[in-house]
Amino acid sequence: MMRNKSILAEEMKAFFVCTTCITILEGILGMLFFPQMKLGYDAFFSPPIFGLLSVLFGFVNYSKKELSVRQVLFRRFIHLLMIEGLVFGLNYASGMIFSPFAAGILAISIGVVFIAVYAALWFMDRRSAMLFNEQLKRYQSRES
Repeated sequence: MMRNKSILAEEMKAFFVCTTCITILEGILGMLFFPQMKLGYDAFFSPPIFGLLSVLFGFVNYSKKELSVRQVLFRRFIHLLMIEGLVFGLNYASGMIFSPFAAGILAISIGVVFIAVYAALWFMDRRSAMLFNEQLKRYQSRES
């Protein structure tokens, strides 16, 4: 049961980091490429939807066995391709068509957000591990 809570907490953390990064990206790219477009309140749902679907696609990274660095990187690459397909597919389905330049910028930006999300999660996990190790050292020094 605790493992399920841990996985849920990790996925929620990934969702919020991902949604924040997507919101920033959409704001920047929207101002650059579509400054004339005015959005309604329904636009606020776009980042959380992309964030949720991106996190769900992240299950491609899970394995019951220990993965090699190469396997992890391959799975992350597949995850990135799935997210790229999601973003371009949903935009195309909604009638958005990008110039080749804008599509290239969007694809690169999605990659930057992907890396930023994983970097933020890594830093958070690193900080938690450091705090845990510090507390463990204190506990062990009291026990001796």
